[in-house]
Amino acid sequence: MAGGANPKSADAARPKVPLIVLDAGHGGEDNGAHGRAGLLEKNAALAIAKATRSELEKLGFRVSLTRSDDTFIPLWDRAKIANDKGADLFLSLHLNAARARAATGSEVYFLSLGQAEADAQATADAENGPPEQAAAPGPDVVASILDDLAQKAFLRDSQSLAVDIQRELNRLAGIKQRGVKQAPFIVLRSAAMPAVLVESAFVSNAKEEKKLKDPAFVAKLGEAIAKGVKAYLANQGGGIRRRAEDGGHPAPIVRESR
Repeated sequence: MAGGANPKSADAARPKVPLIVLDAGHGGEDNGAHGRAGLLEKNAALAIAKATRSELEKLGFRVSLTRSDDTFIPLWDRAKIANDKGADLFLSLHLNAARARAATGSEVYFLSLGQAEADAQATADAENGPPEQAAAPGPDVVASILDDLAQKAFLRDSQSLAVDIQRELNRLAGIKQRGVKQAPFIVLRSAAMPAVLVESAFVSNAKEEKKLKDPAFVAKLGEAIAKGVKAYLANQGGGIRRRAEDGGHPAPIVRESR
C-alpha cells in the first residue's frame, strides 16, 4: 500500500482495551448470606455484577463474568478464569452480613497473606466458606506458594483499585463509609492481576436489604463500581502495570474519614 498507512501497524499501535472480569459471589448450592426478608447474597451479587458489566461496557471496557446464572464455581477456580482470559482486573462482588443488624455500608478488600484484624478476618472466614470449600485443590505446596506470589506482586495496585472503588461507592450511592481493608480471601489468592473483593452493602440490614431489591439502587452500585474502575485506570495512565512494586509490599492503607 504505497504512501498509505499499514493497517496492521495501526492496529498494533492502538492501546489494548482493558478486560475486567467480574465474579458474582456464591451461586448454585452456595447461597451466601441472606437477609431477614429472604434476599440471598448469591442473587443480589449476580444482579450487581450484571449492572456493573453494563456500566463498564458503556465506558468502553471489555467485560466478562465468571458466572451469568445460578451456577456454583469453586473459589479457587474463579481467579483462574480471570487468569485464563488474560484479564487486566478481577473484581469479586459480594454482600456483607453481621450479627449486629444495624451494621450498614460498603467495604472494599484487597488480599492479605496473613491473619487480618478481627472484623475483616470474620468477613473473610464467612466468604471463604467451610474448610472443604476453602481448601486448596491438591497437596501441591509449590502451587500454593505460586498462588500467593501471583497476587503478592499486585498488592499495591489492588489497594489503589480498592480505594478508588470505595470512594465512588460512598460518593455516588450514598453508602456510609466503612473503609478499605485487607483480609485473606481465597478467591483473590491466585489472581495474576490487581484484584479486589467488594462488599457493596449489608444484606443483614433490613433497610439495605430493601434497597438491594430495587433495580435503581443496584444500577447505582454498578455505576459506582464502574466509575471506581475508570478512576483507577485513569490514574494508571489508562494502562495496566503488570509488575511487582517494592517487592509486592503495599503502602499504608488509606482510610477515608468516617
